[in-house]
Amino acid sequence: MAVEEFAECYAAHIGTTVDAVIADVNQIGVDGIRNFLNWWRNLSDKDRELVGLIAQIGGALVVGILLKILTKAVGQVVGTALIAFLGGASWALLVSSFLACEDKLSA
Repeated sequence: MAVEEFAECYAAHIGTTVDAVIADVNQIGVDGIRNFLNWWRNLSDKDRELVGLIAQIGGALVVGILLKILTKAVGQVVGTALIAFLGGASWALLVSSFLACEDKLSA
């Protein structure tokens, strides 16, 4: 039930379908999302800003750089899935929605 509740919360924040979010969350996994959020919280404000800027620039080269950062931080599977999530939302919206819906992962 945790994935479904998280997906409903996340979908409401970004304006997508619950089914699409469930597929993406299942690819990342609940532990992967938690690992990402723990990593994010441990970044300094400057590092968060830098990662956000890299994500916003876009383009193949920048996506490759962001993927390397995320792979080192949370692993290849989670990093790749987070990049896929970016296709549907901005980095700021992705992170803020993950943070807002995190409590649903424990349900």
